[in-house]
Amino acid sequence: MQHALTYSLIAHLRDNVTQLNDVVWMYDGVSLTGRAKPFATVEQMPVESANLSKERLYYGETYHFQIGLFASNASERSRLEETMLTALREPNMTLYDTSGTAPSPVGVFYCDVDAVTPMTADDASSDTNKHRLYFDVSVTGDRTNGGELRQ
Repeated sequence: MQHALTYSLIAHLRDNVTQLNDVVWMYDGVSLTGRAKPFATVEQMPVESANLSKERLYYGETYHFQIGLFASNASERSRLEETMLTALREPNMTLYDTSGTAPSPVGVFYCDVDAVTPMTADDASSDTNKHRLYFDVSVTGDRTNGGELRQ
């Protein structure tokens, strides 16, 4: 489910925030240096799971993501923050099944924006890390053990 949600969030942002030059899937070894701004990043954060039945058949799961916005200047960051918030609050984002050879739509999901945190550059000479902010996003649902997430 983690892979499908990450792919689906990236596809949603690419389709709905057309001002972005790219949406980057963050994992070990990915470099952001030299990318054309504005761009976004999507990174997996810890997953919470809770047993909802004594037979261990039903679980509640919350998938957390950190979505970064890297802009060229403060004005662009402010404008894109609103655009991205609107896109992330949509109630029917397409959920893709990524287990086959090509992703295919299998349903819809929604996410909650838990926080928006502007960040200052740690190093003033690093153009990549200037004018950025992060959205803390979560996707919560229930599922049977081995089944699909239901919201």
